[in-house]
Amino acid sequence: MLHIITALGQGGAVRLLADLIAHGSSGVAHQVVSLTNETPFFDLGDTPVTTLGLQRGQLSPRALMRAAGTLRAASPDIVHAWLYHGNLLSTLLPRHGVPLLWSIHNTTLPRAGSRVMTRLINRVCSPLSRWVPWRIVYCTEAARKFHEEAFGYDSARGVVVENGVDFSAFRFDPDRRSALRAAWGLGADSLAIGCVGRFDAQKDHETVLAAVSLLKDPRARLVLAGAECTADNPRLTAMVQATGMAGQTLALGPVHDMQAVLSALDLLVIGSAFGEALPIVALEAVANDLPLVATMVGDVAGLVLDPAHLAPPRDPVALAGAIAAALPLAVDRASSSRMAARRDRIRQAHDVAMTVDGYQELYYAGAAAGRARGRNGLPHP
Repeated sequence: MLHIITALGQGGAVRLLADLIAHGSSGVAHQVVSLTNETPFFDLGDTPVTTLGLQRGQLSPRALMRAAGTLRAASPDIVHAWLYHGNLLSTLLPRHGVPLLWSIHNTTLPRAGSRVMTRLINRVCSPLSRWVPWRIVYCTEAARKFHEEAFGYDSARGVVVENGVDFSAFRFDPDRRSALRAAWGLGADSLAIGCVGRFDAQKDHETVLAAVSLLKDPRARLVLAGAECTADNPRLTAMVQATGMAGQTLALGPVHDMQAVLSALDLLVIGSAFGEALPIVALEAVANDLPLVATMVGDVAGLVLDPAHLAPPRDPVALAGAIAAALPLAVDRASSSRMAARRDRIRQAHDVAMTVDGYQELYYAGAAAGRARGRNGLPHP
């Protein structure tokens, strides 16, 4: 397997890539090409990683030549491209009959908020989808439907493999909760409301900050975790000050120990304005028996315990109401039968083993297609 991915920082797609490597068949060897020079945030084991050193929105002949050389040396049975930028780069490389798998992990791309280059690449990939990729894999049916109906992606090549997580790895841990809350300076009566995601217009931290401020609850603390969610981010600092949340916000930046963070929180908010399909962190919250509030974007609605815990995007008042409605669930969540029932129900469809099996079926089917064209393929397990 040769994976081509935009970057290797903290994010749902990279989390999934790490899980495919960690939980997949020992008979499948992986190699990764990253468009940027980021150090892998998640553990990729001894997987070889080639970085192309590109900046956001940049493409260079030297980077293409290096990617082509890596592909030639690896001689893979399948190329798996990730996200729009990886999908486009993969079309520019000479594959000599190696089947190509595209993967898409979001839904909408509105003009307000999404990047111009990303929208342009999506428009270019749409007609290419009819003849370049062997298959296009989406993480939810909503993502597939939107791309095929709104953007014109080839429906004959689309398949869905839904996201999954290792539920046992994210179990609620009361000891780690106590230790981390003490490190954060939170008292026993503090309400830790989390928002996990990179600082980006899609995640809409401004609306989340405004919503928590509207609670007018002195016990509330908003815990931000993700790339650029730091005190030295001037745009985030301006948002915090504008919403009056300066004394109630903890900006942690990227966090590796997500089990501890989720255990320490009392509630998780996904306030995304657009684009979400099925966030990995939402599944991790379910595994942790953590109450979840979300905007009605993508397929996250099936993960909340009550419709009252949903709000329209970009609506701080509605989101504040949803948070207030869910906060009572934070008490004794580890013993809540509703939380446990939700965890068991969601696990049946979103355990990481099912997701890995779905991708590996595609990998082996693609290898078989390659063999039919005269290439040597992977033996089927």
